[in-house]
Amino acid sequence: MTTVLHPKSNAPPVNIRAILSGFLAGSASCVAKVALGPDSFIPLWMEDACQNFHFPITAIDELDGVCQAVGLLTRGVFLLIMIALNLIMVATFLEGMNESGSVIATALSTGTNFSVSAIYGVLIFQEEVNFVWLFGFFMILSGVWLMLSVNLKEIS
Repeated sequence: MTTVLHPKSNAPPVNIRAILSGFLAGSASCVAKVALGPDSFIPLWMEDACQNFHFPITAIDELDGVCQAVGLLTRGVFLLIMIALNLIMVATFLEGMNESGSVIATALSTGTNFSVSAIYGVLIFQEEVNFVWLFGFFMILSGVWLMLSVNLKEIS
């Protein structure tokens, strides 16, 4: 049995579910970083906003406890959002695998996840991207493009 590569002539539509699962996975990782990072800006911002808000509590110790609880509650909400995004991601990934097979769905999901994570990293967390990272990113996208542009046919 020989496997031969053939260019796709009648390419099926792109597997949107696999791409959506990659987007959801990247979004879940961003939300997790916000929820669990020790220097995460949103829970710290919520604690600061709580401390600047004038509560009818007179004791400073009580106010500190309330504000720490607000920060923890914010982290908990983001953690629940991350879990929900992961559950939806798994469901859409399984549907994507049914549409185009596990190899194509995995490549599309991984490439999208990597891209979305990079965009979130640069825009939200001010992470720097160097040449080596860009080269690796280009190689991943090239591999996804190659996988989507050929058909594997078994000849017996």
